Amino acid sequence: MNSSKRISVLKVSTRILLPLFLLLGAPAWGQFDRAVSSIQSDLEDALRRYAALQAEIRDEKVPLDRQLNELQSELREARREADRAQRLRDNRQVDLNALRERVVRRQEQLDFVANLITDYGQRFERDLDVSERQIYRQELLDFQAADDRAALSAEGEEGNQRIQRVLEQIFILELAIDRFDRLLGGDIFEGQAVGPTGELENGRFILYGPASFFASSESPVAGLSLRTGTSPAVFSINREADANIRAVAENSRGVLPIDPSLGNAFALDAERDTLFEHIQKGGIWIWPILGFALLAFLTAAYKTFEIYSVKMPEPGALHGILAALNSGDKEKALQLAKQVRGPAQLMLVDAVEHSDERKELIEEIMYERMIELQPKLERLLPFIAVTAATAPLMGLLGTVTGMINTFKLITIFGTGDARRLSGGISEALVTTEFGLIVAIPSLIMHALLNRRAQGVMANMERMAVSFVNGLAVQRTPDSKASE
Repeated sequence: MNSSKRISVLKVSTRILLPLFLLLGAPAWGQFDRAVSSIQSDLEDALRRYAALQAEIRDEKVPLDRQLNELQSELREARREADRAQRLRDNRQVDLNALRERVVRRQEQLDFVANLITDYGQRFERDLDVSERQIYRQELLDFQAADDRAALSAEGEEGNQRIQRVLEQIFILELAIDRFDRLLGGDIFEGQAVGPTGELENGRFILYGPASFFASSESPVAGLSLRTGTSPAVFSINREADANIRAVAENSRGVLPIDPSLGNAFALDAERDTLFEHIQKGGIWIWPILGFALLAFLTAAYKTFEIYSVKMPEPGALHGILAALNSGDKEKALQLAKQVRGPAQLMLVDAVEHSDERKELIEEIMYERMIELQPKLERLLPFIAVTAATAPLMGLLGTVTGMINTFKLITIFGTGDARRLSGGISEALVTTEFGLIVAIPSLIMHALLNRRAQGVMANMERMAVSFVNGLAVQRTPDSKASE
């Protein structure tokens, strides 16, 4: 590279100095010639060195190229090794992730199994008969302790800890299987129950299917074993059934009285209210409803006696009266009219007495008698109708009052305890119940009595029309004068 620069400098210097020497003239030509010779010599020397350098480069380029090829080959091999190592690393990472996922799934399965065992243990405890809790008291305590320990260490526990948790709780399954084997065909075991006097009795329990019985070994107490709070209580059935239970408890064989209701019949009987207790649940509005019911009943009884005791004329009575009148025997017709039974007697007597008058007048007289009878038949019936309409409204008022009391209790105590709400709900439902109980019979009685009264009035109206239509045609005074 230095030789090339020198040659370039000599060429530039020649181009510049040659014209300069020509200008300066011949004296300087000799010096210029020497300078050119020196430059030419330097140029040749530089060319020789340049050629030697090129030869040296050619000689060194081949091994360098060979070395470069070897290095590139090594680089490609190294890259292939790196790619293989990366793939191997990736494959190992994938396998590791898969293993981690499998571990997570196995841990979730262990947690699921542990939760299932916990739920089953809780159901097992709930399904136990109250008498069996005396047998499994310690096992239930152990299971609860294991469950509490599992709940405290559930966060961040390792696989071995999860397995240990399952192993600590799995004994409840073995306990359930053992209990199932014991209950096949029935089971008898020692225990304590609350007797009829409220004292604990030592004796033997008999489990047969869902039924539980108890026979005391200290007294004649025997009967059904039912749950009352946290202790079993004994309820006597009858003398024969109690004797059979005692025989089975002593001899492990015999006849047991099976209760299909599983004790619910006793519970329902204990919760059954008397009529007075049921009425008291209705609150203050039950008393006006009962008052209206009493008055409506008395009124209906009185009106039933009054209306149904009205005697109706015999079918042939009116025919005889009309025959006597049309034949001109007014005295006989009047006598027959006085023999008619019931309220139609006065109407027919007046009609016979005025039979000589015009038919329009006779109709008015008979209609007047019917008008006098109608209020007597229909009196007090509106009160029964008012009772039928008012009783449901008072029942609805009691319902509203009971619901208001219920919501007050909900505001104070919340909805956690349903027993606190039973008073308001009972008041709401009982008043509605008695309101309908009073209204429905009142409505029916009013309809029957009113229909009966209307029937009496219709019968009298029919008799009046028949009487007027059955009279012979009467001549007026004007017609007699014209003759």
